Amino acid sequence: MRIDIAEIPQEGLELTLRAEPVALRLPDGEPPDQVRADAHLKLTRTSQGVLAEGEVTSTLSLICSRCSEPFACPVREPFSVYYQHPGTGATEGEVELTAEDLDTEFIEEGRLDVTALLQQNLLLALPVQPLCRENCQGLCPRCGANRNQGPCACPGPPLDPRFTVLERLKRDA
Repeated sequence: MRIDIAEIPQEGLELTLRAEPVALRLPDGEPPDQVRADAHLKLTRTSQGVLAEGEVTSTLSLICSRCSEPFACPVREPFSVYYQHPGTGATEGEVELTAEDLDTEFIEEGRLDVTALLQQNLLLALPVQPLCRENCQGLCPRCGANRNQGPCACPGPPLDPRFTVLERLKRDA
């Protein structure tokens, strides 16, 4: 969805996007999924551009990094991005970026691409290590059984020979 800057009134524009489809390419390398995302967006015109503030919410289908099972991951990501006209504040040579510069985008052809804004913020909301639940037990490294479904039949790790003396003391006590 693209929004023409000329349509934004001076007092600002508030939008609520319900289940906007967003093509989201997850880091697993699969083709992009069409993800439904709700967003509340407030656009405010300034002398040099447009300030976009809001929040995007969605439920993403991810794969647990411990047990490899798919799960639904609710996502809620607030954002604040400043769109400025190209050439505004441009300087020659090297420039050190500030924290505000990292949340700055450029206005293209007098329009804002809201879909790209939602895509970027959904990707930023992804957990680094997605877990189906906090206490996920993962897979057994020997047989590959899902430990969340119960213990596997694999024997425990071999006893370190340095602790055999302690094991004898434990039996004698």
